[in-house]
Amino acid sequence: MRFFPGRGLPLIALTLLGCKTPTPQAEKDWIFACPEPGSRVTWDDGRSLAFAGADPADPSICTARTTSGGTVRLVWGMIEEASSEGHGHRAGMQSLFPARTGANASYTATVSYPGSGIQYPFETRWRVVGFEKIDGPVGRFDTVVLERTANGTGANAQQSFTARYWLEGVSGILVQRKVTLGRGATSLLRDMQATAFSLPPPPPRQPPPTAAPSGPPSG
Repeated sequence: MRFFPGRGLPLIALTLLGCKTPTPQAEKDWIFACPEPGSRVTWDDGRSLAFAGADPADPSICTARTTSGGTVRLVWGMIEEASSEGHGHRAGMQSLFPARTGANASYTATVSYPGSGIQYPFETRWRVVGFEKIDGPVGRFDTVVLERTANGTGANAQQSFTARYWLEGVSGILVQRKVTLGRGATSLLRDMQATAFSLPPPPPRQPPPTAAPSGPPSG
């Protein structure tokens, strides 16, 4: 099933309740997979990505190209593999998948900034909130909703934030993120929403093989 901005968008066939908040039960376990090569998304912060598939050495890392020709690596399709996002997410989040309502993970993510040599540990917790239909600029999506809570420790204890991620249920593309800061906290993460979204067309159907003629060869 394919989605294109500006057209009527079909609903993805998941058994979901049509409510505005994530449903409390796991209607279906959600299997993580990187977006198909050729999938594209643009968010309202101006960024656009063209996905190139999973890293051959690690299926939890999704690779993509930016409009300027740069390469982006997204851990579990959500977190950019960069020092400012912290390290430890790949292994720490693994227990969330297959995603089912109530699944959770807990680990320490360490944030560092190039040139400073200072490291900032964050106690990080994730949970699978549930499944939700959301409406946005490019239509309605059936999504799996995950929540990330980060709390700084030690000298960084005043820093905390919570971020929710809405991943489109078939493609795995991040279509929405909302960030809530704790008291006195700052974060490079911002709210974002997809404003354009497309998937590659399905491969052409192959014609059925031609049956070999029956009977003895004509002489």
